[in-house]
Amino acid sequence: MKKYLKKYMAGCLAVVLTVTLTACGQPKWEKTVTTENIVIPGLEKEYEFLFLTDTHMIVQDESDSKQITDSAASRHRNFQNDEGLSSKEQFPAWIEYANTEQINGLLLGGDIIDFPSKGNVNYLEEQLEKLKIPYLYTLGNHDWTFPWEYMTEFGEDTYLPMLEPYMKGDSAIHSLDCGEFLIVAVDNSENQVNEDALQEYEQILKQGKPVIVLVHVPFLTQSVLSKAKVIWKTGVVLGGGNFGGIYPDASSQKFMDMTTAKDSPVAAVLAGHVHYADRDDIVGEKSIPQIVGDAGYKGRGTRIHISAAP
Repeated sequence: MKKYLKKYMAGCLAVVLTVTLTACGQPKWEKTVTTENIVIPGLEKEYEFLFLTDTHMIVQDESDSKQITDSAASRHRNFQNDEGLSSKEQFPAWIEYANTEQINGLLLGGDIIDFPSKGNVNYLEEQLEKLKIPYLYTLGNHDWTFPWEYMTEFGEDTYLPMLEPYMKGDSAIHSLDCGEFLIVAVDNSENQVNEDALQEYEQILKQGKPVIVLVHVPFLTQSVLSKAKVIWKTGVVLGGGNFGGIYPDASSQKFMDMTTAKDSPVAAVLAGHVHYADRDDIVGEKSIPQIVGDAGYKGRGTRIHISAAP
């Protein structure tokens, strides 16, 4: 059963598709897929991607320590949809959707797992191996951290490498070549752009090929910041420190300057992290549309339609 709804978002028409699915023998549940358009002049073909972020999957494993088990038990209830299915139970249906729809690739916007336990990482690998299409995965702040090792040097050295095999061996920056354009995953999971990404990012932009950027933490726009301050009671977006956002360091500022430069080939930015959907422009010498995906654990994803005209 499919239900079609339409609503207006940020001055453009977004199509919301609600699909009733069964995931691996679980009860039927409804997921919501919102279509967002990205225009890249001169494209010869049209493209569709599934953008999924913030699923926060939690999978129990017998080898888990008591510390991990207790943390999982306390957080598990936070990541369920309205029907009570956990993100782990929902995820196989997203993989099936990506495989059976006319999708060119799966874009994972970070916090796909809630912490890097053995059970979580193994389940992630098991599901990604079922994909029949390319995928691109950028780090979120939860993918590689535990609450008791949050953004520590030990965590970076120990847990982050566990995710690198799913990021072409380089979690700082890697890309998906779609022929007519590139989608570039850049790590800003520590609330700043990873300095190790800058040199390669600069070289990518110099090619002049259209680029779509995939990050976890959104960059400053008026819309995403105003919502964050209401929902999170703080500005959890990168930029706009004077207005309650996160002050960018030198690497982040350079990245944003390159992205919004007058001659920048960047066509759009995709982000997650804040657990709500948003679309607005990042303002610089050139305004760049930023599409923020809603949380996947709610049963929500975004189809990104890319074409030469609206």
